[in-house]
Order: sequence, then structure tokens, then C-alpha cells
Amino acid sequence: MATVTVNSAEIYYEDVGQGFPLLFLHSLAFDGRMWAELVAALSKKYRCINMDFRGHGRSSPPDSECTLEQFAEDVYGLMKELGIEQAHVAGSSLGGMVAMRLALAHPEVVRSLVLLGTSAGPEQAERAHQYEMMARIAREQGPEAIMQGVIPVFFSQAFIEGQPEKLEAFKEQFRNLGREAVYWATLAVTRRCDIREEIRSIRVPTLIIVGEQDLTEPVPEAEAIHRQIVGSRLETIADAGHTTPLEQPEKVTAAIEEFLSQVK
Repeated sequence: MATVTVNSAEIYYEDVGQGFPLLFLHSLAFDGRMWAELVAALSKKYRCINMDFRGHGRSSPPDSECTLEQFAEDVYGLMKELGIEQAHVAGSSLGGMVAMRLALAHPEVVRSLVLLGTSAGPEQAERAHQYEMMARIAREQGPEAIMQGVIPVFFSQAFIEGQPEKLEAFKEQFRNLGREAVYWATLAVTRRCDIREEIRSIRVPTLIIVGEQDLTEPVPEAEAIHRQIVGSRLETIADAGHTTPLEQPEKVTAAIEEFLSQVK
């Protein structure tokens, strides 16, 4: 557990295990703790680097508008600070958007990609308006004010009803989000550029994972990435919504282990 200054931000990270580096990038409004069960399992074979994006968890908050490209440069800077020349990169939702941009800007540092519940396209105008309105409410009234609206977006009904302890842990983490941080990070997601054509240039082994019941970045979004990245693999996780690493950690871990075992 440590922090390092990258691009004028204090970035928190955890560095666990030994072997080839495996970097985890979390979802919007979460932090590195969402990967805890995967890190516990995969750190037996890999050096797992689990970071918090600026404005999330234990990293410093942004003081102005930020972009997904900036997040990608933070990841690149952290890798340089840690002396990591190349890594497998796993990203969920926001983290997947950042992972693709890292692979485009710095292809030499990415050995493989695992993209979970994410999109390469722009946000739909109607949804962007809804998300930005929620972000403004959170900025003015605090994250608690939007929590009940966020939960069914992030999680499947089966998770909400069947895993109350994990849901309560998420609620506690969500309550502690910084008002400015969640606002600027949401805008980074909703105002993202369309990179669907650019990702055709990605040539590293890529696994795309999507929850069968994902309402935020549904199966067609995953299929669109799959079509664009030559040789990529697509895996659908049954009984899961948007946040597969929390909802179905065993299935996601097994899929990643099997995929990485074939990456040379």
C-alpha cells in the first residue's frame, strides 16, 4: 500500500504477488477494492497492481475537468514509476475505457487487455444528460442523494437481493466519494470521444467480458468491441449485471486465468 505522485496527482496503489505484472483499473464511482477477490486469487501467479484513479478511493481528487486520456496517462506514469515495462491490463467500465486508450497511446506497455462491461463508443445523448444530472445532484447534495438511482444501474437484481453484505460495502464506499471528484469523473465518461475506429489498430490479445444483464454497457457494446479488435475473445457472464468482478468474481477470475494462460 503506497502512493506516488504522477502528473501532479497522488495516486494510491497496492502491489501484491510476484510474476508478470497484471494491472487492475476500476469502474467509475468505485476504487481498487472492487478487485479484492480477483487480486487475492490472481496474485498467486501474477504481480497484481491495483490502483485508484484520481478522484477515487485513496488517490487525490481532481480540481477541474479531467479526461479519460488523462487517466490513461496517470496509468502510464504509475507504470514508469514502478519500473513496469509491460503489463496485462484489466479494466472495468471506466477502467476499460482507460485501458483501451492506454493501448492506443502507449501500445508498447500493454501485453494483453481484459475489458469488462465497457464501451469504445460515445455516450448516448439521453443517458449522458441523465448521468450528468445525477452527477450535479451528487455535487450539490452529496453522493447519498443519488445512491438509490445508481444501484440498479451498477448491479443486477440478483446481486441486489442475494449479496447484501457486498451491497452494503458498496453503499459505504459510495457515501464517502468526494462531491467534486464524482462530478468531474462522470463528465470524463459522458463526454468521452468515440474510439471505435481507432481500436482497430489494437493487436494485443484481448478478452472482452460482459454481464448478461448489464444495462449500462449491454452485450451489443461488447460485441461491437469484439468486432473491431482482431482476434479478440468475447465471454458473457450469466446472472451478472454491469459490475461482474463484484457480482461473479469466481467466474471472472476463471475466465481471466484461462485467457492469460494462453497469452505468450
